[in-house]
Amino acid sequence: MRTINVGYFRAAVVLCVLTGASVTTLRAAQPATPGSATPVATVAVVRHVFISDEPESAPGETLALVEYTIAAGAVLPVHTHPGVQMATVESGTLTYHVIERGSVTISRADGTDEIVGPGETAIFEVGDSWVEPEGMVHYAENLTTEPIVLMSTSLLAEDEPPTELVETTPTS
Repeated sequence: MRTINVGYFRAAVVLCVLTGASVTTLRAAQPATPGSATPVATVAVVRHVFISDEPESAPGETLALVEYTIAAGAVLPVHTHPGVQMATVESGTLTYHVIERGSVTISRADGTDEIVGPGETAIFEVGDSWVEPEGMVHYAENLTTEPIVLMSTSLLAEDEPPTELVETTPTS
């Protein structure tokens, strides 16, 4: 199992917040190549912000429309968001884990709804959508050989990074 190097993740989030960049690339440290002691960095997640605004109707918050591309084999770190986030799968299959402090509400492509709570895992496929409440501890992974593309909209505290890491080890 591969995991995202937390240092790279934090640096990417800080870079995005400080520069207002619309594309952030998160890199995962991979095992060293044969004959080398140096890990090889590969792209794990690309975050493309299509548009963001600070709406007058939600003072102190930023509303954003974002596309995430998650590389094959990527495991995202355990994290929370400082506000509500909604997403849908455009392509691929995402394995999603809820750790604690809330539940994710899922609307399946076939029209059925479900709730996944702490200690539970959900598999999201094309057309599935979900709502993540503020502060819910979770992580996701791409267990396939193809990238995943997600579309997300969020209403997050403007003075905080969009993702806050939680010091725990994901278990799948």
